[in-house]
Amino acid sequence: MRFQDIKEKLHLPEWAEITSSQFSDISFSCIKYAKLSKTDPLKVAEETAKEIKSEYVKKAVALNGYVNIDLDFDELEKQEKILSKIALKNTNNSFSGKTIRLEHTSVNPNKALHIGHMRNSYIGEFIRKSLLYSSANVITSNFIEDTGAQVADIIVGFKYLNKKIETDEKFDLYCSKIYKEVNEDYEKDKSLLEKRKEVLLKIEQGDESTLEFLDSIVNKVLLAQLSTLIRENIKYNLLDLERYILKEGIVKAALDKLMSEGIAKISENEKNKGCIVTNLEGNEVTLTRSDGTSLYIAKDIAYAMIKHSILKEKIKYKKFSTNADGTDILLSSNNGEEIGLQKIDVSFTLTDSAQNAEQQAVKSIIERFSGKDSYNHYGYEPVAISNDTASYLGIDTEEKFMRMSGRKGITIEFDNLVDKVNSRVIEESSKNGRKMEESSARQLASNVIRYYILRFSPSKMVIFDINDATSLKGDSAVYINYSYSRALSILKKADKKSFKPAQFDGNETKFIKEIIFWEEALDNAVSNLKPNLICEYLHRISDAFNAFYEKNRIIGDEREESRLVIVNAFKDIVENLSRFLGIELVEKI
Repeated sequence: MRFQDIKEKLHLPEWAEITSSQFSDISFSCIKYAKLSKTDPLKVAEETAKEIKSEYVKKAVALNGYVNIDLDFDELEKQEKILSKIALKNTNNSFSGKTIRLEHTSVNPNKALHIGHMRNSYIGEFIRKSLLYSSANVITSNFIEDTGAQVADIIVGFKYLNKKIETDEKFDLYCSKIYKEVNEDYEKDKSLLEKRKEVLLKIEQGDESTLEFLDSIVNKVLLAQLSTLIRENIKYNLLDLERYILKEGIVKAALDKLMSEGIAKISENEKNKGCIVTNLEGNEVTLTRSDGTSLYIAKDIAYAMIKHSILKEKIKYKKFSTNADGTDILLSSNNGEEIGLQKIDVSFTLTDSAQNAEQQAVKSIIERFSGKDSYNHYGYEPVAISNDTASYLGIDTEEKFMRMSGRKGITIEFDNLVDKVNSRVIEESSKNGRKMEESSARQLASNVIRYYILRFSPSKMVIFDINDATSLKGDSAVYINYSYSRALSILKKADKKSFKPAQFDGNETKFIKEIIFWEEALDNAVSNLKPNLICEYLHRISDAFNAFYEKNRIIGDEREESRLVIVNAFKDIVENLSRFLGIELVEKI
């Protein structure tokens, strides 16, 4: 139930912002309205409370500038079906009706995805679903940085250090090892760094044999990475290769455009002499080296200019892979075809907070052409693992937590982590005298990692702890799923297709007070693009359900019908919100 939708039926003023209350079922403040209308908030509250007369309201009382309302849940269920018709309905917000380009993941195709990369992908998928729920048209892309030093490192490994390409191992996991070994070899033999420079120059200059070899390696890594992402139900429309952006002259076109508009120039400062630079808040930001080769920021700007239709150049695409739902994933290719992409209104780019400064520079340039707030950077803090988790994974560290570093080989590849969490889930289940099916354990392991990462505000660093993440008592996917399974078990035991509730009693209304805010919680998370707000609500409502279950008999009680409708509402809410997070609940744990 959205209170916004039934304000008129409750006879509430349009300006009322409904919240939960410790003094009543719902409440709203009159203070802001009184300030705007230059009246006394106490008087406004008293007068407003007197005017609230509705079949859905038992009483309305003014208190300290607030109006506290007790609702008639019996009547609300009878007329508005607040419990028996739990379903996702689109919401209206600032994204509604817009065409939005969403870019996320963007992992170098030289290694397997680790737990830090998955934070980007999980948040990105949540944002995609949020924008669709907001009735926006969404184009989701993944920018593949396939021309940088990290990709050059594995080329060095295969071409100059005689690393074998053939392997029985998943190719991205195999390349993670190659990447680590090459960087260890650099430490032993500094002259090898010249080989990396040589590879990078050949890529930049478009050397045919180097690009052919690069293409074969990148495609294999990319397909391996996608197999992980598709299994996690992360969905893409487009994969854009950085190499294509360079090869088709898009970076040059972008730089020429910036130069002609006076936004960029050739620097005359001694430090940046001969480089193309732009000015940002009085400071020179370097876009190219003095030899003309482009820095990452120039490529990011060029790509953003393409997304926002600032350049006349177009990208061609061909089919590369398939999403879990059967839809095509297209890859940029000069052998492809132009597709009719709508001109976008807004774009979102997800990166970790280390790129905040660079992304601010991109935003500053793009919005000179496409307007304020058209380019948005969504930054988030990195992911580390706790000391206990490192120990469980067989890694020795004296630190309280361990940060990821692919170059040093300090990474927790996501595929391997799921296997380890899967083992822990089965282990914990056995301790509690239960046996989980293999497929359920694997799905729960995925849910455990996803929920744990999403439960933290994007502005906070995540320190993944396997003990906390798999706990049956706490804010975890296991606890949420266990609560859901309990509700499912009750409903199956009742074996009824419909329920006819009597008047709700005090214990029932206490639980209903939590249930009625599920759409408000979802709308808040969607409008602010914060998945942690859904996690907070799921944890809170699961606590409320378990407290209700412990204190109230359900099956066989004279109030069975009323209690079953509440249990069913809880089940439906958890299913809907979990789906929003990308979590597939298992029936039995």
